[in-house]
Amino acid sequence: MTLNKLYFDGGEEIRDLTIVGGGPTGIFAAFQCGMNNISCRIIESMPQLGGQLAALYPEKHIYDVAGFPEVPAAGLVDSLWQQTERYNPEVILGETVTLYRKLEDGSFEVTVSSGRVFLSRALLIAAGLGAFSPRKLPQLSNIEHLEGKSVLYAVKNISDFAGHRVVIVGGGDSALDWTVGLLNAAAKVTLVHRMHEFQGHGKTAREVVEAKESGRVDVFLNTEVKSVEMEGERLTAVHLRSKNGKTLRVEADRLLLLIGFKSNLGPLSGWDLELADNALVVDSHMKTSVDGLYAAGDIAYYPGKLKIIQTGLSDAAMAVRHSLGYIKPGEKIRHTFSSLKGAKEKRNAPDKG
Repeated sequence: MTLNKLYFDGGEEIRDLTIVGGGPTGIFAAFQCGMNNISCRIIESMPQLGGQLAALYPEKHIYDVAGFPEVPAAGLVDSLWQQTERYNPEVILGETVTLYRKLEDGSFEVTVSSGRVFLSRALLIAAGLGAFSPRKLPQLSNIEHLEGKSVLYAVKNISDFAGHRVVIVGGGDSALDWTVGLLNAAAKVTLVHRMHEFQGHGKTAREVVEAKESGRVDVFLNTEVKSVEMEGERLTAVHLRSKNGKTLRVEADRLLLLIGFKSNLGPLSGWDLELADNALVVDSHMKTSVDGLYAAGDIAYYPGKLKIIQTGLSDAAMAVRHSLGYIKPGEKIRHTFSSLKGAKEKRNAPDKG
């Protein structure tokens, strides 16, 4: 399934819920809308659904989503969409929501970057951490022409590294994951981290140590990249310097910088909503400081919030469920078990034979 081909546009007719953000949380929120018999639209700024999972590390494996012992990020996005598409949500891609307005009747109007306006009875913000950009090394100010070629900030395709000498910079989960993940593809992997120990998951850190001990990977702690060598638009070597002043030249074809991303709420920061920790404050019903406007996933803040995919999916279910009282005021809301609803849908499905 090619999620960047999706563009289901139902026009500007009103929907029960507009979901801002098409990452895992936003997709699952659309599924929950179907489960609760309300209409919805997803508006996503990227040219494909999936958020950071699709844009930054589609081949990275994820291990902490219930029901998936191990799943590639792109595979998780595919599965979430397969679960959701039966309800035919409207999907708008490549549009950024720039402002919202609550109308006198309590409904919401959102305007996107192209100037189009969309109406809904309630609004759910599932925009992750907002707009994001990779952190760069300030000392490497002369590598812009190498970016996207031999200097990369994410692994979108393992084949980009196949047979190459790769220097990875970072000590968190992504850096450790790809140090292990590229061992069988790259000609040589070198990991460089400026601190004295890794910050990533203990299990993966042990795998990196084992790979180092077996000679499959070179690891340099307390070390930073100081400069690079290049021939035209081709990277040839990376120069390292440790905190004790020792220098080293490492021949390299690829420099993979996995030192995190900077997030920016963008237009959301000017929406006059209560903020904390660079996120939207919500109550136990996932409602923001504006009645009828909800938030879920990393963009939502509440005490004890754990920013993982699983939490975002739970937030989405809570937000959609509690939005029903606002979307359908006065109606008695009955909980429908998915097993019963699924069985009913199968019985009513047209016979394809």
